[in-house]
Amino acid sequence: MKYTMNVQSNAQSRDHRVDYRVNSADGVLSDRSRVIHLRPELILNVSDVAPSAEGTFRFEIEQAPIQFGFVISGANRITYHDGKLRGETEVVEGGSSGIFYFAQTSGVIDSVRSTGVCTLSILTTPRFVEEYLHIPSKALPAGFRGILADQPTQFRWSANPHPAKSHILSHILYDRFRGPVHRLFLESRVLELMAMQLEECLGQGAGIQSETVRLTPADMERVRAARDELVRDIENPPTLVELAKAVGMNEKKLKNGFKQVFGKPVFAYYRDYRLDKARELLESNAMTVTEAAYSIGYLSLSHFSRAFRRRFGLNPKEYSRIFGRIS
Repeated sequence: MKYTMNVQSNAQSRDHRVDYRVNSADGVLSDRSRVIHLRPELILNVSDVAPSAEGTFRFEIEQAPIQFGFVISGANRITYHDGKLRGETEVVEGGSSGIFYFAQTSGVIDSVRSTGVCTLSILTTPRFVEEYLHIPSKALPAGFRGILADQPTQFRWSANPHPAKSHILSHILYDRFRGPVHRLFLESRVLELMAMQLEECLGQGAGIQSETVRLTPADMERVRAARDELVRDIENPPTLVELAKAVGMNEKKLKNGFKQVFGKPVFAYYRDYRLDKARELLESNAMTVTEAAYSIGYLSLSHFSRAFRRRFGLNPKEYSRIFGRIS
């Protein structure tokens, strides 16, 4: 199975377009998956790999689009075969997002079979983004300057989680618009997400890379062990001090390493993990809203409802009514 994505250009008209294709076996991608061509230079892609499916995809990129990627649920393991990322493997999990540009890159994406994975990506061209930016080149992060200059570079940047982003993602995934206004609605939401990510990325400037901690393979194993320990007893999580001691790392390195590996701070990950579990319970009809709240350690239904709405854009009862049973 394979993903192919490239930017195609017409030298005479200077028109650019994104060419995105996916070839998969029957039953791997659910009915939730879709590719929507909003403009020649702007594609919205939702990819939902079902749990227990053999979700292994090769990817090949030559002239890269800019990708605004969001992992809604589950996890992907990505291995890169080319360029400065050659030989690297990273795990991206639910709640993480970022901006990526992988020119002349190939590799493999494996979904975690126990959970499957749902991702939303926005694919566009450097020219499309540049037309909206009015920032001096020297003020851009070095990697981003390379993108807009059409250099065969590789750039990846991880965003911070934010309730507003989750709200917009929910609107896109569960939109109720149909007919002539449907594409207009989706494009407005897509552009809003792009603006939020660009504001955060470009506002941080060159300081982004200096905050990255260099992790050895042993460090990465400790960080992943910390994640397992964090969610082992979902109702009684360890403190940061206890977590660092359990895996043999100092607190600062664990905090920085955890964000690098999983895309968010330790307890933001824990919070989102709990809410993702509640969402899965509501979708599977396994529990009522009250039961789901208590099962993930919330003693206050009002606190649970507010947290759930911030993450998914709907309160639990609305979500359960639409996607599960009425509680």
